[in-house]
Amino acid sequence: MSNQWYDPRLDALFIEEADLVGIDLPRSKLIGWLVNGDSRLSTISVVGMGGLGKTTLVKKVYDNQQVKKCFETYAWITVSQSFKVEELLRSMIKQFFEEKKDPSPQGLDVMTQVELIQMLRSYLQNKRYVLVLDDVWNFIRNVLPASNYNSRVMITTRKDDVASSSCVGLSDHIYNLQPLPPSEAWSLFCKKAFHSNYENCCPPGLKKLSQSFVDKCQGLLLAIVALGSFLSIKDKTC
Repeated sequence: MSNQWYDPRLDALFIEEADLVGIDLPRSKLIGWLVNGDSRLSTISVVGMGGLGKTTLVKKVYDNQQVKKCFETYAWITVSQSFKVEELLRSMIKQFFEEKKDPSPQGLDVMTQVELIQMLRSYLQNKRYVLVLDDVWNFIRNVLPASNYNSRVMITTRKDDVASSSCVGLSDHIYNLQPLPPSEAWSLFCKKAFHSNYENCCPPGLKKLSQSFVDKCQGLLLAIVALGSFLSIKDKTC
């Protein structure tokens, strides 16, 4: 038996934007916070219960060309409760260097935590960067240099207190992601289950059962996507 742990957050990274609904408004707001505002380093926290699609939303923001054009370098770090600080720092350094097409530093794998922090701070000191910490346990604030280059840190978390403690300046923001309203939940389900944007695409004989399934998802984007994708390969005759 394999003892490898599968991280379900990986699925959220690869949902196609065309398969989503209700993402335009929050995506635009987050992009605006990223590219505008104070020149000082600021944080943007996306907070909400598991399954709302925090990772999916932030990934669409992170990949947006408007965002890419505004920053010199960027990194996406997925964090767990059991993370090792050194591994996290090495991953950040490697991503930042790769995005700038700079060669990775020699001896990175044997550097101490202090050496890694010093290298990271030195490298980012005069750069405009964006860093995403997915499902973060808040520790990174003191690792990053306090600069005036419009750099941004985006955080996803289920915990209100983590989001609040991440905000230390007037230019920091918290976005509370909410469940999809019933109409958007149904539209998303139809997109995934029937590959259609029409609300009436559901066969009449299946509509009551399908609606009950969608209701049980309680507006959770990832649950609706998983349900619709599963039903899309099933026989829909009734």
